[in-house]
Parts: sequence; C-alpha cells; structure tokens
Amino acid sequence: MNILIIYAHPNCKSFNNAILKQVESSISSTHKIKTIDLYKENFDPVLKFDEENKRRDLAKSPETLKYRDMIKEADKLIFIFPIWWSGMPAILKGFIDRVFVSGFAYSYKKIGLEGHLKGKSAWIITTMNAPAFALPFCNDYGNVLKNQILKLCGITPVKLTTLAQVESSSQEKMKLYLEKISGMASRI
Repeated sequence: MNILIIYAHPNCKSFNNAILKQVESSISSTHKIKTIDLYKENFDPVLKFDEENKRRDLAKSPETLKYRDMIKEADKLIFIFPIWWSGMPAILKGFIDRVFVSGFAYSYKKIGLEGHLKGKSAWIITTMNAPAFALPFCNDYGNVLKNQILKLCGITPVKLTTLAQVESSSQEKMKLYLEKISGMASRI
C-alpha cells in the first residue's frame, strides 16, 4: 500500500512531531511511505487567482503538481496536525485550498460534488489542548476535514483520532498516547 503522510507543525520538537515519528516507525515495512512536511518544505499556502491565475486552472498549476501526483499515487492519506482556535494550521488549510481543487479532487454536478479520489482512505490525527469531555461540543477542523472535505472528494473510510489536553498531560499520558498511535499505525 502507498501511504502519504501530510504533516503540519512548525516545531520539530513538538508532540505532533513525536506522533509523526511514531506513525512512520510503526507502519509495516511492506508499505511504501512518503511524508510531506509542509513547514520543512516551506509550502506557500496563499491561494491566488486573478487574471494570470484562473481559479478554473488550479488543477493544472505546476506549483502543486508534485502534491497532486503524490495524492494520486497514495492508497491512504494520513494527516497529522494540531487544532488551533478550532482550526487546522493555516499552512495545511492553504494546502487543502491549493491542492484539493476542482478538476482534481472533485467536480461539480448539477446538485453537489462528484469526488475524484475514490478508492482512497484516510486517517486524521489531531492534537488539542481542550479536555476530552469538551470534544462532543467542539466543531474542530479534524471533523471538518473528515466530513466536509475528504468524504466529499470521495475518500472513504476516514478515521479521526483526537488526542485531547496534550499540553497539560503528564509524560506518562503522552507515552500512552504514543503507544495508542503506534498500535493503530501497526494495524495498517
């Protein structure tokens, strides 16, 4: 299986980075893994369309071609990012805006969208500082990415794993979180 990890956290010593390393090391070596580290790659999240850059031509943009190709090749997408202010980091939102575009990830039908990324699955791993009991009341971007972006693009099933209260968690709790992630990744 071809697995593409899309990672968005600016600090290479963060808990999100520990999650990334845990996922990469726990997935069976029978799978082929590629990782896009949006911050390391200095991905430009700014969506531009004007006279020179037509919105209808975004699916042909040479600037995002390598990312579209990586998504095409992938059987499974894994997103790893923190939830900040109920949303994903701006760099990841810009990646979605610039790469998951009409003509590539979906097209318009008379009513609704037709997803073009069928046959792929996804796993979203998010971290947040809110306590676990608040999760049902949070409209966080992990759920938005799952239900309003990936599923509409034809990606299913989409699994969401949210790790809550990470900033105030003990080292033991963080270790348990990483063991949980390792177990889940090893079952891919």
